[in-house]
Amino acid sequence: MKKLQCDVVIVGCGISGLYAALKLPRSSQIILIAKGDIETCDSMLAQGGIAVMRGEEDYEQYVEDTLKAGHYENRLESVEIMIRNSRECVNDLISYGVRFDRNPQGELLYTREGAHSRARILFHEDITGREITETLLLQCRAAHNVRIYENTEMVDLLDDIGADEKRVCTGVKCIQHDGSKLNIFSRFTILATGGIGGTYERSTNYPILTGDGCRIAGEHGVALEHMDYVQIHPTTLYRRTPGRSFLISESARGEGAVLLNSRYERFTDELQPRDVVAKAILDEMEREGSKFVWLSFENVMNEIITSHFKHIYEYCLAKGYDITKEPIPVVPAQHYFMGGIHVDSNSETTMPRLFAVGETSCTGVHGRNRLASNSLLECLVFAKRAAEKIIADHTREQLPRVDPSTLNMVMEKHIRASLEEDMPGGDLSTDSVIPDRRQARVELLCKQDGVLAGMAIFVRTFKLLDPTTTVTPLVRDGDRIRKGQMLATIEGDVRTLLSGERTALNYLQHMSGVATYTREIVDILKEAGSTAQLVDTRKTTPGMRVFDKMAVRIGGGGNHRQSLSDAILLKDNHIEAAGSVADAVRMARSRCSFMIKIEVECESIQMVKEAVEAGADVIMLDNMSHAHMEEAIELIGGRAMTEISGNVTRENVEYIADLKVDVISCGALTHSAGILDMSMKNLQVLG
Repeated sequence: MKKLQCDVVIVGCGISGLYAALKLPRSSQIILIAKGDIETCDSMLAQGGIAVMRGEEDYEQYVEDTLKAGHYENRLESVEIMIRNSRECVNDLISYGVRFDRNPQGELLYTREGAHSRARILFHEDITGREITETLLLQCRAAHNVRIYENTEMVDLLDDIGADEKRVCTGVKCIQHDGSKLNIFSRFTILATGGIGGTYERSTNYPILTGDGCRIAGEHGVALEHMDYVQIHPTTLYRRTPGRSFLISESARGEGAVLLNSRYERFTDELQPRDVVAKAILDEMEREGSKFVWLSFENVMNEIITSHFKHIYEYCLAKGYDITKEPIPVVPAQHYFMGGIHVDSNSETTMPRLFAVGETSCTGVHGRNRLASNSLLECLVFAKRAAEKIIADHTREQLPRVDPSTLNMVMEKHIRASLEEDMPGGDLSTDSVIPDRRQARVELLCKQDGVLAGMAIFVRTFKLLDPTTTVTPLVRDGDRIRKGQMLATIEGDVRTLLSGERTALNYLQHMSGVATYTREIVDILKEAGSTAQLVDTRKTTPGMRVFDKMAVRIGGGGNHRQSLSDAILLKDNHIEAAGSVADAVRMARSRCSFMIKIEVECESIQMVKEAVEAGADVIMLDNMSHAHMEEAIELIGGRAMTEISGNVTRENVEYIADLKVDVISCGALTHSAGILDMSMKNLQVLG
């Protein structure tokens, strides 16, 4: 099985997928995949155009037109977002090179379509979708950070448990045209898989559009919405043989084409919403017992037909119909899907790090019925918002949540000392081979399954060597990571990358090992139904305590004492020196603040009785048998917090998981964890 890593994988190469790729930073590594060839996407088929708010005076009416067409089942917030952002997205298209039709003075031309109260549709002949898609595709092909894989079908999502114990999307599983399997691991995933037309006998969609995004997302528990909201387009060219239906653009009716029955009589208002017109056609066909109705271009000037509707004219002519001289037979067909994967206003699904855009998503813009030419606009606006949300999340998550004062005051001093220890007189190997500055990029790869911890320390190590170094984490502290997964990319002076590698990895591997061991025990306790909190001890490597205890927290555990200054823990030697448990507790109470808790370590039932009577706040059951611990817990009866300690490990923790205690302390978290193997590989010199 082949594996790829990237920052963002986008499934689908239509307008929404391409535009999302272009709105992401050029520093992001992006993979675009297409189920078939790059030409086989429904965005290529859009004829009419793209709606846009003409000006502030058009806002309220445009909103009303959209709501009315959607039977007022639209999500108002989404409608307002789409319309307010329409001009910005259109200007983006123009800057990329999209050639919207203009008048001789160079001003944009607008046409009108059904259910629009005014002309607000921009277009390029009658192939607006192809013009936009091909332009965006050219831009993506020119972008050095975008890789496109055609004939690559998504067959499943990759997911794992995130830091908050929720399942998060980590990429996609694919099968390529030659049958080979491909896993793409990514920081974020965008589904832009299109509609469901391939599941219908008569549809304007390509047959490969079979609702893959919705089906696969649903299998992973991602919320779906309005799966029964399917739009039928009123006018497609009637054909006797099976195959994709050829769309006759709604713009034709906007420019004056009319619908006629078998007696060549008009029977409806052609500029009503699509569902109304489609129903009128179907009712007329049923009443007459016909297989189609007629669409006449008699009221449309030939000049408009051969320019604005050039491709419709040529296609119909090839099928034996000259629309400048005769009507054509038309019939409704499945056209668009208004439901899909539920997303919020930023196109994010109910699974973290998974986004959906375009027809596979349900933003709520369309309600029960889509207003003509809102589809391309929705694709652009919400693809842009997905990209912006990813940028915001990526920026926020690049450095894990670490107390800045701890990082700056304690850790930085430690990191500097570690770097000095590793190269007191410089890096002879690197300095002798690479004497001058060269930019390079290298990947941080995981070689074992586990839990990540210490990314902030890893980043800071390189930043201390050279502040211009760029580290781009693809995962967060607390994430479960897998063998072969790319965890980050590091870009900077090749000498910095080589000299800082070992020290940075030492921190990351050690802390991730501690976090992994901690998570394993936390999972065992949780599965056994225990409510006890797992905590560490002071059995840490000298000088590494702040890192060790941070790793325990990241792994899901808690900290006991940071140091001897935090709390009073009376052990056997303290008690022997004081004379008895009661005397030790009494003396400690007289000398400490009322804010400080007193814990007593007990090795027998008798000591437990004495600690309870002395008023200890916490009682530690140290190295007792299971039966004695049960007896002690019953004896304490909630009069003090209870802690189990003594040789607790991953292998035996299940033995005590049934005991109703407050805390389980485990020195093995920090002294027996081992490292999690990682390496920096695939170094590429950039210049």
